[in-house]
Amino acid sequence: KGKKESKMEINKNNVVNINPKPVKKIVLIVVLAALVLFIALNSFTVVQAGHTGVMVNFGKVADTVLEEGLHFKIPFVSEIVQVDNRVMKTEVDSNAASKDLQTISSKVSVNYRVNKSSSADIYKNVGSDFANVIVNPAIQECVKSVAAKYTAEQLITNRTTVSSEMEDEISQKINPYGLSIEVFNIVNFDFSDEFNKAIEAKQT
Repeated sequence: KGKKESKMEINKNNVVNINPKPVKKIVLIVVLAALVLFIALNSFTVVQAGHTGVMVNFGKVADTVLEEGLHFKIPFVSEIVQVDNRVMKTEVDSNAASKDLQTISSKVSVNYRVNKSSSADIYKNVGSDFANVIVNPAIQECVKSVAAKYTAEQLITNRTTVSSEMEDEISQKINPYGLSIEVFNIVNFDFSDEFNKAIEAKQT
């Protein structure tokens, strides 16, 4: 009887039977260990360099903004969205009319960034496509607004003043969203053939 109660029993046909209880125990331990490891790996996140982390709990954006580095999060509850705070560049082509009703085609280049402290707000209110939602439309509107204050000739001769005024107006549009301009450049102003010929004739 003592032999029959052992983990390995030999029946009348000399067939070895393995007690299933230890096998089940080992499988259970392996499954639990894998589960613990999975939860541990999902309890931490790394915010990349030049980014901030926005914590989203069950779809609700938290006010806390995470800096670069390793952070703890609640598994299956919290999601960390990375917001890029590095300098980004956009170029916008636009058509405007000057004060003397000359048609102007312009290209403006803007280097801008998302302020770290505003990462949660801009993700919550705008999303990640803030270039197309906020920046580019602001550039289009401000270029037209400033160009309309000057004659075509003044846009050429007072380019520095025009550039500064455009930058100020764009800043006023995008700053409330947590965006700031780093570098602003008017790449070019193109005028109609008739206006260019008139300028050449005047110079002659």
